[in-house]
Amino acid sequence: MTPDEIPLTQTSPDPDADPTVIIDRVMNRIGSMQDADRLCCVGKNLHSLKNRLWEGIVPLCEQRWKEKGLNKMDNFDVACQHLSAVCAAFEYLNQPTVMQYMRDTFNLIWEHWRELEVMLNRRRAEKQQPPVSVTGLWTAYMTAHFEVMTERAHRWVTVKVRDLRGPLLTTLRLHRPVDLDTLDRVQWRTTDALHELAEINCVADYGILIPMDGYKGYTAPALPSNIPRALRSTVWSERGEACAWRLKRLTRTARHESMMQARARGETHHLADPGALHQACLDQVNGQHQLRREVRGNPVEPVPREPWITRLLYRIQSPNDRCQNFGLAIYRLTYKQSDAEWNACRQKIEQHITDWGRGQTGSSAIKPHLKLHWKDGKDLGIPEGDVEAARQHFHGLGPSPLDAPDQINDRVFLVVDEPSVASYTSSSYSSALLTARNGDFAGFVLAVDAEWDPVEGPDRPDESPGYHGQMRILGSLVWGDLFAMYASQSALLEDLWPLALDHPNTVYVGPVVPDEIKDWRLQNGLRNVCLQAVADHAHKKIDGTPFPVAPVQTNPTRAARSGTGDAGPSSSPSHAPPGTAQGQEDNPLRSYLLRAFHRHLQRNNHYREAALVGEMLATPANQTVDMERVRQRMEQGRANPAPSMSREEEDELERQEFETEFCPPQ
Repeated sequence: MTPDEIPLTQTSPDPDADPTVIIDRVMNRIGSMQDADRLCCVGKNLHSLKNRLWEGIVPLCEQRWKEKGLNKMDNFDVACQHLSAVCAAFEYLNQPTVMQYMRDTFNLIWEHWRELEVMLNRRRAEKQQPPVSVTGLWTAYMTAHFEVMTERAHRWVTVKVRDLRGPLLTTLRLHRPVDLDTLDRVQWRTTDALHELAEINCVADYGILIPMDGYKGYTAPALPSNIPRALRSTVWSERGEACAWRLKRLTRTARHESMMQARARGETHHLADPGALHQACLDQVNGQHQLRREVRGNPVEPVPREPWITRLLYRIQSPNDRCQNFGLAIYRLTYKQSDAEWNACRQKIEQHITDWGRGQTGSSAIKPHLKLHWKDGKDLGIPEGDVEAARQHFHGLGPSPLDAPDQINDRVFLVVDEPSVASYTSSSYSSALLTARNGDFAGFVLAVDAEWDPVEGPDRPDESPGYHGQMRILGSLVWGDLFAMYASQSALLEDLWPLALDHPNTVYVGPVVPDEIKDWRLQNGLRNVCLQAVADHAHKKIDGTPFPVAPVQTNPTRAARSGTGDAGPSSSPSHAPPGTAQGQEDNPLRSYLLRAFHRHLQRNNHYREAALVGEMLATPANQTVDMERVRQRMEQGRANPAPSMSREEEDELERQEFETEFCPPQ
């Protein structure tokens, strides 16, 4: 279509019967409330991930993957959940009802483009110009769109599986069991992990697809004669069953050949032989590679860029467009720092925000064209920390002119407030516990919804509870997540808010999976119990209940430093600590308080929180708490709850424990 033909989209083919213009008819079909018959209810985590994948945005770039420690075996389960989540999103898109809704929506839009095509070609015939197939362009566009989104998602999963599998194969090959005829613990654990990766790989191969049978104008490519038809079935379950059967056959054939070759070399077969186990896994991997080509055909090369990057670069490189840069406004709303302190902090923030996209296809090409536009709230007369005043000032700026070289997003802006500065300058900002992945506790800024109306509130309060027009976000996610979502129109702040809701500091750190949410909720629960204990103590003080303070000793320093508690036997019940206290030698008071808190949690049947504190006590200094052992402690605490105690018994026990720990007899 030529530029002078574009206005036809703003006309109606039959104004008397239906004055709705064609472009509005098309837009109403795409998930609007005016045509809500084909909308589906789905969980926010799945919906958010589906939106990312739909726009070709990978869940986590290589940089974020490593920042979260997902390349380490300690976080293997969490890494697998991130990979499985992608497969789950496409399983949702392959549900029969969802597939029908998508197909019907495509075909309805095809009919609207057909109406435009008739008007357009009628005009072209009058001018003796060749006709154009708008419907054909629509079909070609959606075919390419599905190809890009499925190829990028599939490539991301399979590359991550390959990276996780490499160290496991090395462990399997190098580990030497005591008995070659019996698998030991290391071999079982390693082969279980490899099996889990193989399952994810298989599901990704047959699942990360969107069949287009029934889409108007689409013709499926001919099926090669050597490929079983069931492997390319349009039904998810049929493809899955066919792939599972085919993979078993390919693997068994390869295993038989490997065993025959080993026998020809005179090798004796042993169940736990490292070489044989390693070869068995390689045979399965090779079978998966062959199956992948049968199910999906040849991969797309080179890997397509993320579509939002392609669109922005197209504008920048277009000779008819003056746009050269895209950006975000960022307000300084904290004024306590000196000029030198602020300049140092600003530099850290800029470096963190700029540090994004490693492993994100196309990021290096767009990076030089993404700019932050700083605005000093103090110079603008905005009160310190007043986000609403900053929003009003931002509204006054208005949207960037279409012919401006710098296009500033007018729907969201950033704020650096006092908590943001503290997250970049304070050495104490980190996870409250050593159970969390450090990458989720880096510096953050405040993202503000420019269109937020506090009177109207959120559009969907049931989906985004507690949302109030702003959200904290890691600096390194500003461009690759936040800006990418707005540029692709795939999500707004309100849509991302539920993913930040369970974070201990309510910070958006990207897509999350169940194990991460479970760990965060455990931390939040422990913090709430601790705060409740402090509040209860305050109420005791207000009510006049004495705090169990030990008598004054003449020389308590030596005992406090030693932390040995060698005051002799006590008449109180024995509560031996579960292990060596973390940092016990360097900080006996911290260890004592942790043990006291642990006993308090046990006595009040807070078995989940007690399990976490108990594992903290048993974990050596500067090591991460093992969440698997925490879960085991939870099960033990649930099965064997501590006996309840009266308030007087608790007070007496606390007094005796304090005397034993810090006030030994002279």
